[in-house]
Formats: sequence, C-alpha cells, structure tokens
Amino acid sequence: MTWATQASHALAAALRATFDADGVVVAAAALDVSGTAVAVDPSDTAADCRFEIGSVTKTMTATLLALLAGRGVLRLDDQVGRWLSAGPNEAITLRELATHSSGLPQLGPDRRSRSSDSANPWAGYTFEDAERDLRQSTVTPGRPHLYSNLGYQLLGLVLQRASGQDYPTLVTECLLDSLEMAHSGVGSRGLGTLLTGHAEGRPVASWERPWGAGGVEATIADLAQYARACLFPRDTPLGEAITLAQTPVVRVAEDIEQALGWIVLDDGVREHSGGTGGFSASVTLDHARGRAVALLASSGGSPVYSTYLKQAAHLALADQDPRRAAAPRPWPVWREDACDVVRALLNGQVGQVYERLAPQVREKVAVQQLERAWSRRIEGAGSAEEIVIVHHEIAAGGAVMAELSLAFATGPQRLRLLVLPSGELGGFTFLPSAS
Repeated sequence: MTWATQASHALAAALRATFDADGVVVAAAALDVSGTAVAVDPSDTAADCRFEIGSVTKTMTATLLALLAGRGVLRLDDQVGRWLSAGPNEAITLRELATHSSGLPQLGPDRRSRSSDSANPWAGYTFEDAERDLRQSTVTPGRPHLYSNLGYQLLGLVLQRASGQDYPTLVTECLLDSLEMAHSGVGSRGLGTLLTGHAEGRPVASWERPWGAGGVEATIADLAQYARACLFPRDTPLGEAITLAQTPVVRVAEDIEQALGWIVLDDGVREHSGGTGGFSASVTLDHARGRAVALLASSGGSPVYSTYLKQAAHLALADQDPRRAAAPRPWPVWREDACDVVRALLNGQVGQVYERLAPQVREKVAVQQLERAWSRRIEGAGSAEEIVIVHHEIAAGGAVMAELSLAFATGPQRLRLLVLPSGELGGFTFLPSAS
C-alpha cells in the first residue's frame, strides 16, 4: 500500500471519529510524486459533492494577486487607494493586505454590527460594504500582524477592478479551469452539488460568504488537484504565481512566517485552514517530503477544528497515526462559568464580573462602561425567570462563544458571551431579540 493510500484512509477514519454525526461527510486526500489517493466517508458519497472551503480561499485570492502582478496589471506595493476609495487608510499596500500586516481589524465595523445572525453572519455584506468599512476602520498602530477577513475581501474587490472581471469569473478562468477543477466554483459556478453543512451534529443553512476571504466550494478530488499544483508548481505564469504566493514575507512568530495567504512554518511546511458555519477544510504542503494533504468535512462552526485538522495532517505527513490528533473539546464546566457570569450581572454584581474580564479586555473597558452597557438593555425588564444556553461554538484555544436567552417578564433577551478556558470573560454582546 502506498503512503498516499494509507494516509488518506487513516485521515478519513480520524475525521469520522471527530465529526461523527448523521449526514456529515468527511473526505481526505493524500498525494506525493507517485500519485493521489482519496478517501471519503460515507464511501457512496457522489464524487461531485462540493464542500465550502472557507478561508482556504485566501490562498487562491493571494495566488490571483500574484498572477495579476506577474502580468503587470497591478503591483504588490500598490497602495490600496489606487484601486479603492480608502479614505484615511489609502496608504495600505496590497502586499500588506495579503500578509495580514495592514493593521486592519478582522472584521469591519459595519460587519460587526450585523453579527447578530449566527446562522448567516455575512448576510448582505457586500464588496461595497467592505470598501466603506475600509474608510471607517481604525488601523492598529504599527500595523502588526492581525488576521483580517476584511483585508482579504478588499483584495477580492481589488482583483475585480484591476482585471475587469467579477471575482467568480476570475477565480474560474484563471485558476479553477487552468487546474481542471471542473466541479469547484464560487456560488453557482462550476459543476457539482453543495453538501449540507452541519454544526453540533445538526444540519445548518449555508452562509453567504465574503468573496476573496472565502466563497470557493470544492470537491475533495479538485482540492487535491489544487494541492498538487501548489506542491509541484509548473513552469507557467500560474505556477510562478503559486510559488510567489508561498514565499515568506513577514515573520509573525518565532517559528512562523506569513506568505501571500499561506502560513509558512520553519520546517518549510505551508498550510491554511478554513471554516464556515457548517464546513471545515485544510490544505497542508510538505515540500521537504514531497507530500501534501487536503481535508474536508461537512461539519464546522468552530475555529478550533482548524487546529485539529492541521494536527492530523502533520501526523499523516510524518508517517504517524492522525488519530492521535486531539479532537477539540471545551473545558468541562464552561456552561456553569457562562451562567455564573449572567447571574452575577442579574444580581447587580457588575464589579465582580469586571474582575472576571480577561486582562487585555479590562485595559480597554472601565467598570462604569460595563455597567452602562448592561443596565441600558435590561432597564425595566424585571428579573430573569430562566437562563438558557441556546447555541455555542468552540473558539480558538478552547474558548467558548455561547449564545444565551434570558426570559424576562417583558420578553426574552439574547446575549452572546465569550468565556475563556481559564474561566475569564472575553466580553459580552446583546443580540437583537428574536421576533
């Protein structure tokens, strides 16, 4: 049995053990110079079934940026103000957007204000909205490395304006068609059928996705084709762009560099993962070993699954059992911690809650601000008769984003809490009450 065959089946088994719910499809591809092997569970899943690949799309956006730079259509050091109405942020360069070193926030202010719909948080957020958020966003001084979905959606818009083609057409004609990824596409583009996504074991509706930062759907065979093109770039303009997109630009940690889109580890491995409300994805390239792994699951809703997928891929690439990867789990008493915070607020113990804020949050928020934010929303509502956790997501590092419903005599109030594994509070936000 070849390494690729053994690795793909072991990875599919590991994914199945983690994403074990009715209707969830998991898929793994492993490839090296000798060939590609794909394993899908359930095994009778149609070959043309597409998965949302989430932020793996960013590596494709970065490759298209490099391709247009190679054609002379734009330059990586172009200021964003050349292509977009950027207001005070016009000096940010395209290279900075592509390496998450622009200082822009992860989400623009308008996108944050629309985050109340957990079932479709990007609903109605267009390129035009992102361009407006570019003008309104406050850039972090020093422009540190900050992962920014806003930055990559802006790159998608830049690619549209520079090429004269809409983003889906550009992706299709310049990348997917060239790599013979016929069953992949953006939205309705391409053949195949999108699978139903899942979160917490339940089917969920597909998100609207921000083009550039996300938006591509792919079959496992097509994603393996993409991984092969990235592992063994051809001597073509597209191959040169693929190589440039993987070239390190900014060191972001002792053992990590940022390329155009791709994360580069000190051992030379390139990787990127992605997640949407109902899907998880990952591509890992090991140039030293001449191997690559692509992973997909029709289950998501949690950024921490990205870490799991990457762990499993690294184990398989090193000829180890990917089932040793640690499946994401929240800490045992997170529900109690979340409810304790709400009870303290309901009892007027705002100072106690303030002390539970993570130190980096306390530096930005005064206790008086916390008290005003709470009292403005519940003033006159009376006492809460019931606290119910209606939804939760496991966030990076094991933190939990919990959505709670508080039953007041005047009607329900919805609250979102970020609770850290330490028991500290990362913050809370009131959500629009369900009608």
